[in-house]
Amino acid sequence: MRRMSNCMVAIIFLLCTATVQVVADDVCLKQVPAIRSVDMELYTFYMKHSQGLELCCATCPAQSETFENASGIFAVLLDDAVSSIRGQYNDVVDFQKLDSVLLTSSKKTYSQSAGCTPCSSLAKKIQTYSEAGLPTVMARTVLLHTEKYIRNPELEFNDGLVSTARYQWVASGKRRTCRVSIPKTWGRVGSDTANRSFEYRSALGTGVPFFSIQYVPAKRVRSDEGVMQELQRRVSAEVLKKQFGGVEILAQGIQRLGDIQGIWVMFSAKGKGDRGAGYYYNWYMLVDGTVLVFQSGVCGSSKFPTIEQEQMFRKYYQTLREIAVSSVIG
Repeated sequence: MRRMSNCMVAIIFLLCTATVQVVADDVCLKQVPAIRSVDMELYTFYMKHSQGLELCCATCPAQSETFENASGIFAVLLDDAVSSIRGQYNDVVDFQKLDSVLLTSSKKTYSQSAGCTPCSSLAKKIQTYSEAGLPTVMARTVLLHTEKYIRNPELEFNDGLVSTARYQWVASGKRRTCRVSIPKTWGRVGSDTANRSFEYRSALGTGVPFFSIQYVPAKRVRSDEGVMQELQRRVSAEVLKKQFGGVEILAQGIQRLGDIQGIWVMFSAKGKGDRGAGYYYNWYMLVDGTVLVFQSGVCGSSKFPTIEQEQMFRKYYQTLREIAVSSVIG
């Protein structure tokens, strides 16, 4: 297995030891589409509005100044994000062909036969966006393409751009709850283990990395020593290898989340079954006879961890850690 660079390991240990010193199912990301769905949605949204305004100038020339002003406002709101999308996906998306398909649809909406009513409505919409902001999903996607968040995605926590996700399970007959803070640019995705697990992924469901929470039954352990022995067993190379294929442990440590003792492990894996090759950052906590698992990382369908996955993992490690340590278990 390709080893992570010494620099990567040093960075990880530095970050982890500064603060201190959850068995996971098929939560790994499947093959990532050529373009993220939210990016395609934003690009389509932009083109339909922009093309509509251009067509309206010809359809209703008496109001052309209104449409030109609206076009300028719209450009200020979205031009930078759309340019970023074009640059990011230029090699995998034929934007000229896509624009042509969208234009055919726009011509049906803003046609001579439809008159000026649709055009007036479009101009009013854009004025509303200017005053009240873009629709929520669009505004979140625009964030992904600002230089600030491209370079430092964990700033979403510093800027309060997070929402609370709640996970519930039953341990020894008692209902337990775990709340974590998830970046608003991430989205909930479906799980094959619907009642035991939930998962969030960046880019509202089609991007990387991912963060999931689930629980698995375990023996009830009462002593602190017994709890630590059980947790250490679960992060051993032998146990991880059975679940993830060949692994290389990069770092691990102990940290309490509230009054719950936790242990985390960072490792690269070749992948096994539905658990793909990549880089993982897992937390395990023993709670009333169940193991609560936070599993996160970057993985895919390749046979070995890739350089791209390592780069993505390095970029998002701090975000993954912020999600984990934000948890409140009750």
